[in-house]
Amino acid sequence: MRPETGTEQASSPLASILFHIFSAMHCGAVLLDAAKRILRLNDQAQKHLGEALSTTQGRLCATDRGCDALFQTMLDQALKYGGRERDWRREAIGLKRKGKRPVIARVVAVAGEAHNLLEGAGLAVLLVDPEDCPDLSPSLLQQVFGLTKSEARLASGLLCGQSLEEIAAANDVSLGTVRSQIKAVFAKTHTHRQAQLVGLLTRLALISVENSAKQHPGSTAHPRAPGPD
Repeated sequence: MRPETGTEQASSPLASILFHIFSAMHCGAVLLDAAKRILRLNDQAQKHLGEALSTTQGRLCATDRGCDALFQTMLDQALKYGGRERDWRREAIGLKRKGKRPVIARVVAVAGEAHNLLEGAGLAVLLVDPEDCPDLSPSLLQQVFGLTKSEARLASGLLCGQSLEEIAAANDVSLGTVRSQIKAVFAKTHTHRQAQLVGLLTRLALISVENSAKQHPGSTAHPRAPGPD
């Protein structure tokens, strides 16, 4: 399913840089105009069209009707209030899809100078897929925290949402071995709980991605919204 394209704007260097960063972070990104029509989207967002998202008369919507009622309210309120009234407005929603966990959509209003710099966009919709795993090199974990290869694999598995049982099975070791390894990982990373460790690893992954994006800001093409079939 291909969305109709909104009014064509000159390609924005700022939008290209931001889209490169979002793509490197495995984050979907969509720019919408004031009529909620797609101006630009990246590959990660494109893959959700026909799954969690679709278009109706060129306007972005959720495929699940119950989700779409809330989603449209979020979009309308963001267009109306911009950055105001954030204490009571919903800014994120889980968009249901069949057979997978919901895609997390966050809506950000684009106003002022940013409106012109981002191709006349009124809204930005950021999409995070819980099924995607952040890219964090095991060698980086070994370098930063002094983890062994097996401990680095364990940490990467936790970051991707695997349970200790799944990690043990994937690496053909006992659950007791994995539990011993996680104690060592806690000690080396100065963390005490899995949630705390995953939070630390996530921040490290984001920093790694941002540094890569700054070094190679133009290395990836960024598709505009394709026209109708």
